[in-house]
Amino acid sequence: MAALLLLLSVAHHAAAFVPNGVQMPPASGAGHNGRASPLITNVLEQTGRLYDKQRYMSTEEIMFKDIAPGTILEDADGIGEVLNQEFSDSVPLTVNDLLRDDATTLASSNEEIAKQILDSLPTEPLEHANVFPDDLIKSERVVPDAPGFRQIMRFAIPAIGVWLCSPILSLIDTSSVGLLAGTAQQAALNPAVAVTDYATLLVAFMYTATTNLVATAQEKEKNCEEGKPLTTKALITSLQLSGIVGTALGACLIVFTKMLLRTIIGNDSINPEVFTAAMKYVRIRALGMPAAVLIGSAQSASLGMQDIKSPLYVLVAAAIVNLIGDMLFVGSSSPWIGGAAGAAWATVFSQYAALAMFLKWFVSKPSSQKKEKAEKLNISDAILELTGDSNDGVPRRRQFRASVKNIISSSSARRSKVISNKKEERNAAPVFSTRGFLHGRFRKRDLVSLPEKETALKFWPYVVPVTTTSVGRVSSYAAMSHVVSSALGTISMAANQVILSLFYCLTPLADSLNLTAQSFVPSLFAKRTERAGADALKKTTGNFIKAGGIFGALMVAAVACIPIFSKFFTADPIVVAQVNSAVPYLAGTFAVHGAICASEGLLLGQKDLGFLGKAYAVFFAAVPFFMLRIKRAALSGIPNVGLSSVWQVFMTYQFVRTILFILRIKQIEAKTEKNVIAGAYE
Repeated sequence: MAALLLLLSVAHHAAAFVPNGVQMPPASGAGHNGRASPLITNVLEQTGRLYDKQRYMSTEEIMFKDIAPGTILEDADGIGEVLNQEFSDSVPLTVNDLLRDDATTLASSNEEIAKQILDSLPTEPLEHANVFPDDLIKSERVVPDAPGFRQIMRFAIPAIGVWLCSPILSLIDTSSVGLLAGTAQQAALNPAVAVTDYATLLVAFMYTATTNLVATAQEKEKNCEEGKPLTTKALITSLQLSGIVGTALGACLIVFTKMLLRTIIGNDSINPEVFTAAMKYVRIRALGMPAAVLIGSAQSASLGMQDIKSPLYVLVAAAIVNLIGDMLFVGSSSPWIGGAAGAAWATVFSQYAALAMFLKWFVSKPSSQKKEKAEKLNISDAILELTGDSNDGVPRRRQFRASVKNIISSSSARRSKVISNKKEERNAAPVFSTRGFLHGRFRKRDLVSLPEKETALKFWPYVVPVTTTSVGRVSSYAAMSHVVSSALGTISMAANQVILSLFYCLTPLADSLNLTAQSFVPSLFAKRTERAGADALKKTTGNFIKAGGIFGALMVAAVACIPIFSKFFTADPIVVAQVNSAVPYLAGTFAVHGAICASEGLLLGQKDLGFLGKAYAVFFAAVPFFMLRIKRAALSGIPNVGLSSVWQVFMTYQFVRTILFILRIKQIEAKTEKNVIAGAYE
């Protein structure tokens, strides 16, 4: 009886080291039901739960039930049943309850049972034992590092090129037309640029889908040195779909130009010269829509693969070509290549030049990547000299002995540098380049081929929610242009075009945070149910909001300089005065724009598309409602209603978006934290 009690005591305490699901087989190798006992079933799961729970409980609070609740041992001659009946599941786990010597004394009476118990015990005191090894936990819970503030800034600043390409071309057009063609031609750009630029926002789903799909494929193939078939397929499909979408968009603009302009202008008494110039501008720009959409998708794919240099190269090339074209065409007296029409031709030429450069960039490998003829090395003589006793090998053998001594003497010094070396390796990670990525896998004629149906369908989930979001944005800008064109006159139209051109050139400074968040957040969001993943996601959110604040401050500083440079965009002093009157409201608008873009990118990266779609559906109706009230006030002759009133409404719209998006992010964080805590106690 004493031996039985001793066996029960040792088995009970041994069970403390056996996580739930780890069953000890009996001596016969099968339980009372004749089935072989599984050795380990869910060690990793119990390890992870204890790992999470220890964040919220002290060591003393971790009870025996937390480690081995329920049935512990398979029924070996009735021992398992006795254990479950005799001992409570709430007995605390203490350090010195388990004596290895007690288990050793059982070896003579029952070697098999004793061997099973001995193998399950730690070989060192419990306070020093590594019951749940770190490598076991880490192998099961690999979570990407949260991008730091500097990493976000290093990525977001060059990413500005993706958003800046189209606005910089429009700004060059505005400046050239205002200085070389007069106020009427510049006024025509207000509704015309509104139609072309807002139309491209409606295909923004291509850019969002491309960034997310390419980034996801890149993450899956991060250990694949060559080929990357999933990433390649996503990129090629994006280019093919972009060509189709861009062609359809251009055709719609050509057919519906007159109707769209009348909707924007909303005034049949508009100056015929202004309306005719706007018609020409839109129809010419429509010819460049296929190239515009292709460029946007190619740049988005570059960001998805975290190549931040290619968009800048394309931006510089397009801007140079556009500037040269404006200088050649805008000042011409010809009605089809002068004035606003000349600016449109210059933009179209620059877009196709940029597209040609991008395609060549993708398919042409740099000379440094070309395979060089391998150098042949003769190691036979070196081995013979090192291992033999010839006189010719004496210097080599001495050098080898010195190298061995040097390795031994410097081993401790190298160990002391391990941590710093790892940090340097992370900071010095190689920069990926898309140059030559499609080399040998893409031909120019593939651009006009139909994409694979399976891959093309992956773009569909982004169409409706992102388009809804874009429509919400477009409604605000379109309502603004409508009010200015229909109620405030030609001078205000010209002034608003200058303001919008500056606005569109400054917004990309923060819009790049949107795509940057979509590049970093999805991999962290996938791990949000784990403590490490939730913490990394929360830290990333804070870093992006901080970056948004920095970008907002920079944009406000840039807006403060507008009164100094406004004279370079028009020769009319009245237009300059109206531009300067809107500067305070522009400053308020840009103060929160960085936070808006960062938070919207975080929501898109977490696939909160339903919320964004509903929010912009409300904005789609609300913002035009308040804009149209300004129109009625202006037409009624109410004093002090002008261009600055329009920008007051837009500034309020920005503040509302900021508060709404940040509250939504906080709500998601609270829900994630609740789920993590609940999972730790399961």
